[in-house]
Amino acid sequence: VRMNVMHRLGQRFVLDVRLSAYKHLLRQSLSFFEARRSGDIMSRVSNDVNTVEDMVVHGVDTIITDSITVVGTIGIILWMNWKLALIGMAPLPIFLVGVILFARIIRPLYERVREELGDINSRLQESLEGMQVVKAFNREDHEYERFEDDSMEYYRASIKGIWLWSSFFPAMGFMTTLGLIGVIYYGARMTTYGAASPGTIVAFLAYMQHFYNPIRSLVRVHNVFNRALASLARIFDLLDQQPDVEEKADAEPLPRLSGRVEIENVTFRYQTGEIVLEDISVEADPGETVAIVGRSGAGKTSLVNLVPRFYDAMDGRVLVDGYDVRDVTVDSLRSQIGIVLQDTFLFNDTVRNNIRYGRLSATDEEIEEAARKAYATEFIDELPEKFETVIGERGVKLSGGQKQRIAIAR
Repeated sequence: VRMNVMHRLGQRFVLDVRLSAYKHLLRQSLSFFEARRSGDIMSRVSNDVNTVEDMVVHGVDTIITDSITVVGTIGIILWMNWKLALIGMAPLPIFLVGVILFARIIRPLYERVREELGDINSRLQESLEGMQVVKAFNREDHEYERFEDDSMEYYRASIKGIWLWSSFFPAMGFMTTLGLIGVIYYGARMTTYGAASPGTIVAFLAYMQHFYNPIRSLVRVHNVFNRALASLARIFDLLDQQPDVEEKADAEPLPRLSGRVEIENVTFRYQTGEIVLEDISVEADPGETVAIVGRSGAGKTSLVNLVPRFYDAMDGRVLVDGYDVRDVTVDSLRSQIGIVLQDTFLFNDTVRNNIRYGRLSATDEEIEEAARKAYATEFIDELPEKFETVIGERGVKLSGGQKQRIAIAR
């Protein structure tokens, strides 16, 4: 029953933490994801959360039961013979100092282990997503060497942690043995002088074993806690991040828009510090087609990204139908903007569900009508299962033009 309850609690804890972390991620601005590797973020939400589960499942109940056992045993041995009790517990202060020093050494190392695991996940994800580039430039060996380097760093950090733990635990075991040796020595002298019976000394030794066994168990759990605390530090670092683009407390939802866009004297820079837009103004009326032309890196995409508030301008205003985008709710703004990204992204799902992503309440008839307007039905009808065809990760089973047409339909 105890194991069932603890594992249920552990799984519930993991569920809550993972959902909270993912919900917090979804609130972050694009700049957050541009500054961090997605593999490391995935490691925090997945691997680090699982490490914390070990603490909940295997640590909490052990701490409670063993702590009660230790406190109860101390009372019994002090009642039996307080002098022998003090001798038996004499190594305890050294033991506690050793535990504290060990935690200060091992916890940063465990944090490094988690960081190295995040590096491995990032490297693996980049290689898989860029496999076409890897093969096009014949860089399989190069990618293997980079992955091997990251894996070796993780291996070295893990081995160092194992060495420290395998050295520390026997040393603490030796300290507890010294306490038992002291009890045996002074207990033998007490029986020689008739101050205690042999049976009393044997019973006292049994209680001393009952005292040190849970302490050794607590030391093992302490190692689990150090691992979990290193992971918790990475999780809390994630949860402490605040989005650059935040909704005002008094933000109001937009009414149905007609589509007038005004960009007034906007200046914008990325976190790198480079100013990409300076005092730019653009107007677009409903039904008007506006092309923004400029050299590569001039800030065309950055300018457009200010309209749905992917970023906020440093100076100036962005207005839709006269409403400042910073004064309205983000949901009501973005729900009325259709976007076809330069780098087309599709989910590993059916054609129908990829198009429906633009409006989750859309009917099958509306989806098929959107596909016709985007001239996508020409190739969809030739797919094995038509609209129910799963198109693979990032739409890998489709050509570039086909992916773009599905994005337009979306």
